[in-house]
Amino acid sequence: MKTLYLHIGTPKTATTAIQSFCYDNRDVLEQHGYYYPMFDYQFENVQKYRNGHFLVCRVFDESHTRLPEKQEALTMQILGELLAMFEQHDTIILSDEGIWNRGFFEDTHCWSKIQKGLVDKGILVKVIVYFRRQDDFLFSWWNQQIKEGMHPSSVMDWNEITEKLPYIKLDYYGYLEQIAQYVGKDNILVRLFDRKEFVGGTIQEDFLDAIGLSLKEDFKINDVLSNLSLTKNDIEIKRALNTLSGLDKKENALFRKVLSQLSEESTDDRSVSMFSAEEDAAFMQQFAEGNDKIAKEYMHRDEPMFQPAKNSQEKWTANNEQMVEDVVRFFGTITLQLMRENEELKAELKTQKQHINNIRFKMQHPAKAIMNKIKRTE
Repeated sequence: MKTLYLHIGTPKTATTAIQSFCYDNRDVLEQHGYYYPMFDYQFENVQKYRNGHFLVCRVFDESHTRLPEKQEALTMQILGELLAMFEQHDTIILSDEGIWNRGFFEDTHCWSKIQKGLVDKGILVKVIVYFRRQDDFLFSWWNQQIKEGMHPSSVMDWNEITEKLPYIKLDYYGYLEQIAQYVGKDNILVRLFDRKEFVGGTIQEDFLDAIGLSLKEDFKINDVLSNLSLTKNDIEIKRALNTLSGLDKKENALFRKVLSQLSEESTDDRSVSMFSAEEDAAFMQQFAEGNDKIAKEYMHRDEPMFQPAKNSQEKWTANNEQMVEDVVRFFGTITLQLMRENEELKAELKTQKQHINNIRFKMQHPAKAIMNKIKRTE
């Protein structure tokens, strides 16, 4: 039967590693009967190997105005191209983590399109989704929002995030039940984002296992640049910077680069948590029943879906003793970087001036310039 494996995230579960692995191994996958297609259209700020992004894409014009009609037409066009590909391929793989959060948005509602465009036409759609503990996922997602900057959720502090939960889906069970209405419950493959749970110990081999393959010698795993999280102090520094009026993309990128570098050099701060132990237990309790149902109904296991949190749960506060030093390190680092760039520009300008003066001399004294050149060659 013609089959589509649709990997939908969730975000912050090594989706880039899976996508780049499939992209790098397209030929090998095809030899085993699996096709990882690339489409001609390239979406702004979206990596090319996110080949399922057309299902939840947003299209803008040059002034960044939404073009909903063009967006709808593009989605349906690529969906038609995908359907045509099944004439030559039995099994196709698509991946995009945006589908998890945006799949039921009014401007996308990709699940009805998947049902009408694929399922109703005889294509078996198998959905692959990775989950991590909701508290762990929320912190990782918030960290990324602050790090990226330039959007409303990038200025929210931890309390605001936990209260508002802007558009992210943490009720895993409830959301799976919605998806199941379009593809069937038996066609949803749930995996855990936990190295101890990975088949073979890697996300790549675990994903291959999900689609019915194993990591053979012909598959290659290239190093994937890790998306380093900011330390909790550096998150707070970046969050404060995100609130600056008039902050543009270039300035935001500079702040992000410097703080990412400092976080990489900083000592591990996993001994503190954004939640106290009591807060964490209360937060996870609201998802406990749904998580148990996922374990039983989707994963067919009796043990709990997630293991208990393993940390000291000393709660992080912004006025911790390390904060002042981290603020000084940030401003010191960015000052030194700007000074060095200024010196490089000065040196470049000096070289350009010398070059201009040489050209001016040759134009004003062509005979002397020729004689000087002859002398240098003697």
